[in-house]
Amino acid sequence: MVMKFLRGLFSPGSRASEPPPVEASIEYSGYTITPAPEKEAAGWRVAGTISKDISGDRKVYRLGRADTSPDRDAIVAMTIEKAKRVIDEQGERMFRD
Repeated sequence: MVMKFLRGLFSPGSRASEPPPVEASIEYSGYTITPAPEKEAAGWRVAGTISKDISGDRKVYRLGRADTSPDRDAIVAMTIEKAKRVIDEQGERMFRD
């Protein structure tokens, strides 16, 4: 029984190899925020994208922060709040090269 459990943990079809669920995008002040938390040893890390169509061109800003939490839902909420703050503080300047 123990061996079956261990094989399940390390087999290619185990849950550990499943990709995390894709989060729905939200609209905020003309921008699209898409949370994409990244799995780390300590839990989940704030990550995602902020995008906007500007003059017919889709601009994308990659959001990544050091904040982590073992609770994925908490990180999704934190990603959205941090993205809103970036939008409010930087606006379209975030897309400058």
